[in-house]
Amino acid sequence: MGPLTKRFGQALSAFLILFTPTLGAQTPNYQQNIDATERWLTSSASIRSDGAILYTSTDIKPYFSNLAAMGLVENSTYHPQVEAWMRWYLGHINYPIDKWGLACTIYDFKVSGSTETPTNDADSTDSYAATFLSLAWAYWKTGDPNARAYIQTLKYPLDCIGGVIVQTKQPNGLTWAKPDYQIQYLMDNCEVYRGLRDLANIFDQVFHDANGRDFYNAHATDVFNGIQSQLWDSGNNNYLTSVGALPTNWATWYPDSTAQLFPAVFGILAPNDPRAQQLYDTFNRHWPNWTQLGFNDAFPWVVVSAAAALRGDPNSVNRYINKIQSTYVSTGFPWTWYCLEAGWFIRVNRFMLGETNTLISSQHLGRHRRGCDVASECEHNDEESD
Repeated sequence: MGPLTKRFGQALSAFLILFTPTLGAQTPNYQQNIDATERWLTSSASIRSDGAILYTSTDIKPYFSNLAAMGLVENSTYHPQVEAWMRWYLGHINYPIDKWGLACTIYDFKVSGSTETPTNDADSTDSYAATFLSLAWAYWKTGDPNARAYIQTLKYPLDCIGGVIVQTKQPNGLTWAKPDYQIQYLMDNCEVYRGLRDLANIFDQVFHDANGRDFYNAHATDVFNGIQSQLWDSGNNNYLTSVGALPTNWATWYPDSTAQLFPAVFGILAPNDPRAQQLYDTFNRHWPNWTQLGFNDAFPWVVVSAAAALRGDPNSVNRYINKIQSTYVSTGFPWTWYCLEAGWFIRVNRFMLGETNTLISSQHLGRHRRGCDVASECEHNDEESD
């Protein structure tokens, strides 16, 4: 057994020990939740005939739609909807140039009847691009021949979308939210890290392009190092919500508290990393009733349950899922349920059924803390192992 295989085995064993359930919350019907949520997410109330995934009946926010589509990739029945969304996204990117001077960004859209009108703005450029790249990698990983054939046609647009991130990355390794909003957010940069690693994997495994792989891995490592050097607040043992922000206030749900979970969810930290454990435990001390939606936000924040699942806290996950069942699933998914929450909810339920790749690929376990989750890169940097 080589050192890389041994490290992976140790990390996986530790992860599975963490995830072993104990007596606690009533076990939900995960498959029933998946089926109901998939039906809602693929209904005419959520997806337009042209493939656009809606935020509300009058809004398309591609960032939310990317994360929604991530929930559908593991069910081949809904691959046509995933691909239709990806085609919609690529058909609406700004090319050759947008209002910021960039290519391959995308704006939010307003919907009125059959008309979709760009707002000429977006909440960010970095996260929109990053989550689309992660969606492309997730779609490829399904192994479906049609999915793979489609992704194989996307080298230029994926490279162009990767360029959106690279062009807004600053010397400290972190990206601006967008060129006219020059804030370097923790949450955005965690998504950016994941998107760049996923794009590196695409260049490696789909296009067999070592130069592209190394290019995007290098940028991902820059982001990783930027998060750990610019956003980690060693005096308070937590992350800043953005570069230059005030110290984190754990009494504030968003962004202060929720942002602390993003490094583990998006692979900056391995699930069994002591820093990830400490942040999750601190989060629970300050928000002990999060599983019952006991926080001052109208939205359900399903991503928090993803962090709990990765941490190996199935009792909290089950209590949360039961609450979502009674609040949203059994009542027909009323507002404030929307597409992003649906995507995360499907993934968390699949994870609880043992489909752990729906939240994070097993090849990434144990490699995040040093920013290495592509096998070839890890082998080349084996001396840097923890």
